[in-house]
Amino acid sequence: MLRINTEYTCDISKDLEELFKALSNINRLTLVYILASGQMEKVSVTEMAEKMGLTQPAASQHLKILKTAKILNAKKQGNYIYYTFNHNALINHKEKIDFLFGCVLTKCDQTKQKNE
Repeated sequence: MLRINTEYTCDISKDLEELFKALSNINRLTLVYILASGQMEKVSVTEMAEKMGLTQPAASQHLKILKTAKILNAKKQGNYIYYTFNHNALINHKEKIDFLFGCVLTKCDQTKQKNE
């Protein structure tokens, strides 16, 4: 049985809250899909604004949120800052999501077996 008030589950919940908030916007999700599709290897604020029809301040804010949630890394090249996936942090995010859904699916399986 999962003990939901443990320090571990509280830490995971805080991390997942930040992650899910970062991904709860269609523009940020679209950018993640664009980068994941290989259409672009990296993106600057200017490129995001042009590609998605956003103002540069709006694009900048979206990229900042994704960076804060450790979904993206930022690297300055010349006059631009380019954003790419933060591979190590994404692996960590995936492990936490897998833990959450693993707990949920285990409970679903137990409930299903009781009802059979």
